Amino acid sequence: MDETDRTILRMLKEDARVSLAHISREVGLSSPSIKDRIEKMEAEGVILGYRPVLDYGKLGLGLTGFVGVNLDPQRCCDEDIVRDLRAVEGVVEGWFTDGDEDMMLMVRAADPASLMDTVNMIRSIPGVYRTRTVITLANPIVRA
Repeated sequence: MDETDRTILRMLKEDARVSLAHISREVGLSSPSIKDRIEKMEAEGVILGYRPVLDYGKLGLGLTGFVGVNLDPQRCCDEDIVRDLRAVEGVVEGWFTDGDEDMMLMVRAADPASLMDTVNMIRSIPGVYRTRTVITLANPIVRA
């Protein structure tokens, strides 16, 4: 991974649809060379995929919450719990964590009532014994 690769990654993070020709002009390499570098980073797992950046407010999901989840120690990190959490509508991302909670989930909802419904669905999963929810006010820092 050299500085050229980092520049390519920066440009892809800013706009995953940027043309090879534009990247080529920026870094001073041919488009086929840029394509080869991108394919190599994909093959090595540096680039895992390309996703649209969504405006959840325009999708009717303008409320974001983070739900800290405490799990039964006998079931912590159990694939069944992960499968059940994935199935909860509104849960968009999740991480195993160290600290006060065992997991942290990002949840998108239309309003506080639907967020509460989502949290109640999370709480109903066997092995989940406590949750703590934080509602976000703004998202001033966004990086790909």
